[in-house]
Amino acid sequence: MENEQVSRDGLINNIDLEKIAKTKRKSEEGRGHFPVEKVISGEFHFEGSPMFTAELKSDAASFTEGVDEPSVLGGRGVYSTPLSHVLFGVISCFASTVALQCAARGIELRKLNVTGRLKYDIGPMLTDYTFPLINELEMDVETDRDVSEIVEASRAKCPALYAIANGIQTTVKSSVKR
Repeated sequence: MENEQVSRDGLINNIDLEKIAKTKRKSEEGRGHFPVEKVISGEFHFEGSPMFTAELKSDAASFTEGVDEPSVLGGRGVYSTPLSHVLFGVISCFASTVALQCAARGIELRKLNVTGRLKYDIGPMLTDYTFPLINELEMDVETDRDVSEIVEASRAKCPALYAIANGIQTTVKSSVKR
């Protein structure tokens, strides 16, 4: 794979290389660690659509997102489903990871498309059967050049894919507030 550095305003693949360098230095100072926490609080709505809303924040703005359950699960089906958001999160995170890994190596892409397929079974949600709910996640990555080695290496670098592919510690707490 040839390295080709084409940079505009310090960006390759829409990745700011200067910010990446700063984050890398901080990670190295932390012996490879750079802890981050993402917190989102949302509300289930008992009437209308969307059924659930939450405010999502970026470095520069905040957005209210809504989801519905599909009609086969008794939902309104107006907004996209929670699993659509999960799949969107995974494929967008993976695309960004591939773009970042290429940029860090000086490789400029002109095309990067990711298609995700989440295969799941809703039967156990409504019955006493205990089959696996999620059976498979497939992703197809299409680029304008051969970066298959970077795509494969990105599997271990993408936080969203890591969360899907590995059993991570999960804690669910319940409280009553009247």
